[in-house]
Amino acid sequence: MKTFRSLVVLKRPQPELWLAMRDYMVDFAGDIGDIESIRELERTTDANNVVHIVNRWRVRQQIPTMLRSVLKASELSWIDRNTWDATSDVCTWAIEPNFLTEYIACSGTTAFASAMGGQGTRVTFEGEFDLKPGVLGKLSSLESLLSGFLETIVTTIIPRNLRAVAEAAAAFKLPQ
Repeated sequence: MKTFRSLVVLKRPQPELWLAMRDYMVDFAGDIGDIESIRELERTTDANNVVHIVNRWRVRQQIPTMLRSVLKASELSWIDRNTWDATSDVCTWAIEPNFLTEYIACSGTTAFASAMGGQGTRVTFEGEFDLKPGVLGKLSSLESLLSGFLETIVTTIIPRNLRAVAEAAAAFKLPQ
């Protein structure tokens, strides 16, 4: 299991940044470097006012040619199931990639805390990634290549994308 953590402090009050990221991410996603699109598939609010959202993310990063046929995928995308609990200022999430779903587990939290005397927000992104062994069966010689590729995505691309999303949310003008 591989863990990862990222921290960013942004000059935007916590309630505004929370709202922008929860409710408007789809609107500014196309302006973020690695992200091709984020599409909201489902949104519900439970009896405790906790918001549950399912998004499909597509990124511009391509799967290396030698892994495409093994993975039976040419694009890098995933389903993000997230839960936004305003009582704790934490979003919990789980990612389901568009390939090898039964072998990959990735989940974590994004916590929002007031910073800069209420003028900013500290966003802490933490998670864990697990690639179950035997994913490639008889092609075990490629397994270390696949594992290295996926760990790169998890430890660099996903945290970098979160930082870019948080920065874009901090710059996003909320509708009045």
